[in-house]
Amino acid sequence: MTIDQTHILFYFLSFSPGPFWLILVFFPQNKWPMLAFDIFLLLLSFLFTALALPQVPQLAPIIAAPTFEAINNFLGSPQGTLGSWNHMILGDLWIGRWVVHDAINSRVPLLMRLPFIGLILFFGPLGLFFYLCYRIIFLKRFLLLSTETMQ
Repeated sequence: MTIDQTHILFYFLSFSPGPFWLILVFFPQNKWPMLAFDIFLLLLSFLFTALALPQVPQLAPIIAAPTFEAINNFLGSPQGTLGSWNHMILGDLWIGRWVVHDAINSRVPLLMRLPFIGLILFFGPLGLFFYLCYRIIFLKRFLLLSTETMQ
């Protein structure tokens, strides 16, 4: 992959999720926008797979016996940066989707959901942490899945 292709892919990964965050805010219960959201998640997953598969021979030994230096060196490479950036964006979208739907099921109003969505958009797990704290303290819900879902 050339430097130009790497930069184009980086900017695609950085800015293409924007409309899908808007879907989570404004249309989380609408079938068609959420279908588009899920297709986008599938696209990002495919892209991650396409980026990661050629790196498996290099990555497998690093993952099997990780050292800070080896992980740092790989993540500092263009392939590592693109893969980890894709991984973070995909994870943040997935977390955002779960939080929004869990909040809707818990009847959390939109204005209460917005700060969590914003935190997840920019800091992923930090937003999830605060939502889970809110969920435990104010909603008195400790399980991530309802008991009906687990049967």
